[in-house]
Amino acid sequence: MTAQWTSPGQRWRLLAAEGAVAVEVSPGPRGVRRAVAELRALPGGTPVVLLDYRPGGRLRARRLAAAGAIVIDRQYVALPSLRRPIVVAEDSRDPLRWACRTVVAPPPGSTRAHVLVDAAVKLLRRHPEVAGWAGPGRVVVGRTA
Repeated sequence: MTAQWTSPGQRWRLLAAEGAVAVEVSPGPRGVRRAVAELRALPGGTPVVLLDYRPGGRLRARRLAAAGAIVIDRQYVALPSLRRPIVVAEDSRDPLRWACRTVVAPPPGSTRAHVLVDAAVKLLRRHPEVAGWAGPGRVVVGRTA
């Protein structure tokens, strides 16, 4: 029998409590409202995981917490994205610094975008906190309020 987390798109299960409910945050204000409604439909204290595939997920997670839909325990940033993560680091200074300085690198080969990607990697290595607010993938672990 294969563990559920080995399937693509299910690796968030390694970060969450057993039986956690996954809630995807869709684009736009309607997506946030839909996530709030989905979270409020669950019993209080239910372990949940928010999956946000777009940049700016930290702000959306704060909005959900401010709406009283979720109590946030931990937040993670997926780099380079949540769809194809190479590393998932906790959204705090030291783990992001480690991830950006040891794992994040420009892809090999010479392309037209190589200069831009190289500049972005250098920025992340100097200022890893940028990945926390601009990272295009976020996993929020918590429980319903």
